[in-house]
Formats: sequence, structure tokens, C-alpha cells
Amino acid sequence: MSFIAGKYDAIYGTDGAEITVGQISAGITIEHSVSKQLITGDNAGQTVQDAVYQGHNVFVEFTLMEYDQAGALDVFWPYDVLEGEQGVIGRLDTAVARSLQLDGLTGAPVPSATELQADLAILAEDFPVRILYAPALREIPVRMRLYPTGTAPSDSFYVLT
Repeated sequence: MSFIAGKYDAIYGTDGAEITVGQISAGITIEHSVSKQLITGDNAGQTVQDAVYQGHNVFVEFTLMEYDQAGALDVFWPYDVLEGEQGVIGRLDTAVARSLQLDGLTGAPVPSATELQADLAILAEDFPVRILYAPALREIPVRMRLYPTGTAPSDSFYVLT
């Protein structure tokens, strides 16, 4: 059997300003989707006969449990302004994105890759961040887009070590 389990910490930030985002509910999910141009022809109706690979999109999802944790605001309100303020329109995500590092905790069962390092991570477009104001734990679901870094074709979204 080769079951894998283990707890990770999430650290967000760059240039010496890395901060843990606090406790996370129910783990961290990495999602990737492949983009393809489907090839169909009138000889087979709408049957896909082949496809042209056109890249990947990679996302990370987790739920923050510590609203007041120093690094949490940077994750769900990333545009260098106070919560509730819009910020500068027209900025590129890659100019604002920060690194996201997932570290396996010492003493916890962790698979062979104990660290995941993504150089460019930022709140994903069109993801509705929902902040609960109630006499209950303020959990904040977050979806982050990872941008590739490096030079094609060997650019990468993240590195496992």
C-alpha cells in the first residue's frame, strides 16, 4: 500500500516578508486543468478526432481559519490596500503576486516531497471570497491562481522538493 497523508503550513509573501497564513481547514487542494483546441471535421460530425495541447492552468484552494492572522489579508485582499478599498486599476497580477510555499510540518507524516514552492500566486479571478460576520468562526475560502515562471517550454507553476 502507498497511502499518503500529512499536514502542511502555507506561507505567503516575498523578499523577506513571508508570513504564515494561519491554520487552514481541511487541507490544501491543488487543481490543474489542461487547455486544448479540439479538432473536429465534417466527416465525423461533432466527434473529436484529435486535440492540440495549449497549456495548463493551475489553482490552489484552501480555507483560512484565522481571519486576524497577519498574512491572511494579503491572501484574500492582495492589491496592497486596506480591506474594502479597490486599489490601482490596471495592474498586472504578476506584478502583485507573491510566492506561496507549502511546508510539511516536522513530526507529521509527510510524503517524500516536503515542500511545494510556487513563485507567483494570487487570488484567482472571479472567485467570490465570502467573509462571514456572525457569532461563529470566520472561515474564508480562497482560490489562488499560480502563474508559470521561467522560460517556455520548461517554465513551471511550482517546484516540489
